[in-house]
Amino acid sequence: MPPRDLSLPKVDDVDTRSLISMQELDPSPVSEEFGDIENGGFFDKAQDTPAHGGLSLPKLGLRGHNWDSWLSAIQRYSTYPPTLFFTLHFANTSLIPLMTRSVPAAENYLLLTRPLYQSPSLEHAILTVPILAHVTSGIILRNIRSSRRARLYGAETRSQRYSLSFWPRMTLQARLGYMLVPLVGAHVLVNRVVPLMVDGGSSGVGLGYVAHGFVRSPVFWNVYYLIFVAVGVWHIVGGWANWMGWRVTTARKERIHKKGSLEGYLGHADSEQRMKKQRKIWWIVNGIAVIGTSVWLAGALGIIGLGGQGSGWEASSWDGIPKPMWLNSLKRFQSLTIFRSIVGNIRPEFLGFSHPLTVYAVTHSRSGIVPPRYYSVSSLMEDPTAADGASRLVQHDGQEYQAVKEGRAYILNPPTQAAASKGTKKDLKPEDQSQSVFYNPIQQFNRDLSVLAIKAYGEHVLALKKLKAERKRNGSGRGKKRKREDEEDKEQTHGDVEQPSAANGNLGSSVSTSDQQTPSFTILDALSATGLRALRYASEIPFTTCVVANDLSSSAIQRMKTNIEYNGLGKLIRPNLGDARAYMYSLLNQPSTQNSGIHAGKFDVIDLDPYGTAAPFMDAAVQGVKDGGLLCVTCTDAGVWASNGYPEKAYALYGGVTIKGSHSHEGGLRLILHGLATSAAKYGLAIEPLLSLSIDFYARVFVRIHRSPAEVKFASGNTMLVFNCDSGCGAWTTQPLTQTKQRLDKKGNPYYHYGFAQGPIAGTHCEHCGFKTHVGGPMWAGPLHNPHFIQKILDMLPDVDRDIYHTVERIEGMLTTALEEDLNLDTISSSAPTGTLAAVEELTEVSTSSEYSAIVPRSDPAIRDPFPFYFTLSSLAKVLHTSTISADAFRGALRSLGYRSTRSHAKPNTIRTDAPWDVIWEIMREWVRQKAPVKEGAIRPGTPGAAIMAKSRENSGKGKGEDSFERLRKELMSAAESGKDISDLVTKVEATIYRSGHRHPPGIQGAELRQQAEGPRPLQTAPAVKQDLSTLQVIFDEALGREASHSKKRLVRYQINPRANWGPLNRASG
Repeated sequence: MPPRDLSLPKVDDVDTRSLISMQELDPSPVSEEFGDIENGGFFDKAQDTPAHGGLSLPKLGLRGHNWDSWLSAIQRYSTYPPTLFFTLHFANTSLIPLMTRSVPAAENYLLLTRPLYQSPSLEHAILTVPILAHVTSGIILRNIRSSRRARLYGAETRSQRYSLSFWPRMTLQARLGYMLVPLVGAHVLVNRVVPLMVDGGSSGVGLGYVAHGFVRSPVFWNVYYLIFVAVGVWHIVGGWANWMGWRVTTARKERIHKKGSLEGYLGHADSEQRMKKQRKIWWIVNGIAVIGTSVWLAGALGIIGLGGQGSGWEASSWDGIPKPMWLNSLKRFQSLTIFRSIVGNIRPEFLGFSHPLTVYAVTHSRSGIVPPRYYSVSSLMEDPTAADGASRLVQHDGQEYQAVKEGRAYILNPPTQAAASKGTKKDLKPEDQSQSVFYNPIQQFNRDLSVLAIKAYGEHVLALKKLKAERKRNGSGRGKKRKREDEEDKEQTHGDVEQPSAANGNLGSSVSTSDQQTPSFTILDALSATGLRALRYASEIPFTTCVVANDLSSSAIQRMKTNIEYNGLGKLIRPNLGDARAYMYSLLNQPSTQNSGIHAGKFDVIDLDPYGTAAPFMDAAVQGVKDGGLLCVTCTDAGVWASNGYPEKAYALYGGVTIKGSHSHEGGLRLILHGLATSAAKYGLAIEPLLSLSIDFYARVFVRIHRSPAEVKFASGNTMLVFNCDSGCGAWTTQPLTQTKQRLDKKGNPYYHYGFAQGPIAGTHCEHCGFKTHVGGPMWAGPLHNPHFIQKILDMLPDVDRDIYHTVERIEGMLTTALEEDLNLDTISSSAPTGTLAAVEELTEVSTSSEYSAIVPRSDPAIRDPFPFYFTLSSLAKVLHTSTISADAFRGALRSLGYRSTRSHAKPNTIRTDAPWDVIWEIMREWVRQKAPVKEGAIRPGTPGAAIMAKSRENSGKGKGEDSFERLRKELMSAAESGKDISDLVTKVEATIYRSGHRHPPGIQGAELRQQAEGPRPLQTAPAVKQDLSTLQVIFDEALGREASHSKKRLVRYQINPRANWGPLNRASG
């Protein structure tokens, strides 16, 4: 047998650690100190080539790596996105609550930042996938290390490695990481999985939801979050310290202290200096972890944990969800999936929550199914799931429905069509897309507002009828007016219709009716679908005598009849199958009769709520409503009337072209009103906008229709074109189609003269920036609102039942903002409006009486909105490439110059003002000069900003080389040469002296000067001499700007979309 090769290795090849084998040691591997590869610490720096057993990629000019190297890299870099997520989450759940000291206030910031890191797609990209990669790579790396340890013990075959395979002792970071897995899983289950299975999403989960859970189960959730936060923060901080080389936790250090070890003599023992450094690192890392944990728990447990339960209907809805009945549910829902039966009946109290989402349960009794109880979803702001979130499965006529309550009405929604109310087309199954009619919870604000608006108008109608009846008894009527009133009375025959007790609303009417007869008040819901609007009008407006619910779909009529029967409103609501246009046209030649609930003739109110545009129904609707009747119109095609993508479509539907810019939504409202005005004018009918709102993705207008050929003459004067600098600075100029001037006859009585308007008052290029202007319109140029009508609705709100009207806060905020849009609001509120027509004057005088205070005065048809449209401060700052000025500072600057300003309801951070555009741009130039200088080169030549900044005060005197006296002399000479007469010369000389630096005389304010210059003319022409803008003293006084606000009350003026897929649902089919 050949001798073995006993050649000794070279001295350089001897590993000093092999000398440990001279000791008497227990069996152990030859080497056990590999890099901590389960934490991403394995990078073989000693080898330049990959191991033979690994998968290598040696090409492409890079050094090859084996599997454990790639897995270590994945585990390391997969921690970056979750760290970013947890940083934002730490700010929203701890820092912001600590700063605001309020859960509702902190929830506002959570809603603002949620799209940045908690959107459904982004959340999975930066959290779910990286965490799964981190955990999976750690487990695989630990298995690799276990296999290597087995080989070190002598295992050569695979079976031997499996028999000796075991996981190495875990470090503290590894233990914390594996502890986080069940903790994160429980958090995801409560806040994501259960809401997703129950309600289709987790957008309703917020800080208020968590705070309520703390109150319900304080011990469980305090202990859970204490452990969760502590483990999570220590793992994240320790992990990052480990990546940066600050290793402070090791699994085994006992070998250093082994008795008899030779390591201390071989250079492997830590020196005194190294031990001090390790202790310092240990204190730093753990100190950061302690501080982070304490701050996070202070916000989470100290603020959110003590936030308490919701108030009012919020707490009652959360606490009132009944306990699940597991056995009955499983028996009842055998046809449904097992998962839905289980998830739908999860007991919310088990986790400490009464979940603010849909809970399906059926309560059985001996007599059958007990009528369900309904609960609402809570939210900081208006949440439309307050209606559909309260749905319950019930039985009616042997069929199962989801009963949904909104207001005082209930609708029955088949379970197969429930998904149609909760998502977009891509979220629906094929069987759900075939639904014919559906319940749309997003429109709850629209329906709440409509009920209150029609109620305010109905009280006006009843008071007006009482006034006419009293005058008729007293014989005060005379002439043609008396004859016309008699004809109207014949059309409006009183009906004796018994009203059920459900119709007794809580809003007390200021109008007393006759005990023998009930004045008729009829409503047409022309496009009724499920009949929900008709149900609410009949059940919540106490003086309603008849509601006709029309729809073209036979399936919708069948659903409507079921809902009417379930609500017990068969005596008030009459379904009608047919085309809404044909039905409204059929009313023209029918007398108003109402016998046994059958209505014929025109209606007091017609409500148009179509899918998309209401333009095809406008012509029939203006003719189907009574004289002085109310027309409620909804248009959901904002992509047409509020965008610049389809100007030809907008003209075809509404008779005008859209405008481009931030003010496009108000332009859309004026296009819709223009379409109504032109449709009505052909029949001698005039419109009076009572309330015009741009809400979310749709427009809602309330218009009063008057039969008055004399008022129709004002239609052309209330129509305008808009020259819009949409490609440049965003300024605009309006051009009325005709001029309406007030004159005096021979007897001194005023009358109106209608004539042509002067040719284009704006050039082809913008006078401010030099860019091209585009034409928009024609569109409505009159007022958008009747302030008295808005005030009637606002006066109702303190007395309404907020358990019925869930959107009262938003209604109050939006109506208050709309009311404040009128820059002449102070004048209107201090004195009653007086119109030029006899009817307007008479109605105004009557409305001042307390007995007839419900009457809404008519606005003057000759009034044109002098300052239409709004602009956003961000768009102004974008043109000049500067920081955005605050609204208070800008309004303060306007007020210091004598101009008025307010905001618009359509968009936040908007300004409506009576200041001309040259003054607006002068304020922005001064903002750049005084407060926010622009970096040199930021404004490129040839841009709108460059043209505007070229008129700045620094550039106005460059290259002239003249003193102020010489400039004044030349201007005076020019004024003397161009003067036509003495008065014209005096005007120009005074203007020249004023521009030289002399301000207006003491005691006269800028607003008074403008009022004297403008005079009573409805159309202001350009002045002969323009004001020198460089003489304006612009002061950015934020305190003065805050005083310009009409309302000091905190209001929900602009709501953020409270859930995902916020917008119109799919068009109904069938």
